[in-house]
Amino acid sequence: MKRIFNVLALGLLLVSCGPEKPQAPADLLPKDKMVEVLIDLYKAEATVSTQHLPKDQAMNAYQKLEAGVYSKNSVDSTTFNNSYAYYLKEDVTAAAEIQKEVVEKLKAKKEELAKDSADKSKK
Repeated sequence: MKRIFNVLALGLLLVSCGPEKPQAPADLLPKDKMVEVLIDLYKAEATVSTQHLPKDQAMNAYQKLEAGVYSKNSVDSTTFNNSYAYYLKEDVTAAAEIQKEVVEKLKAKKEELAKDSADKSKK
């Protein structure tokens, strides 16, 4: 019994002395803003991928759209990338929530577009 206690005490000591969880960046984007930016970035990526451009032209087109997304959302790429990296590495639960909301909103938009398209074809 004493041996188990010693092992548990050592384990707690090691955990308590482990590296501290990194602090969130000062300019961390809130989850709702991350959702907005990610949705716009996914739309930009889809726009470029449906154009079947050569790789270098596609990359240039995407970079222009990406800059527009950051401008539209009043975010710079460094802030977005730092926030994205923080969520993925340090707050996985929040990252999963963000991704889930992005998927849900994109699905809703897709359904809305399909409905609008069906309504137009009936006219």
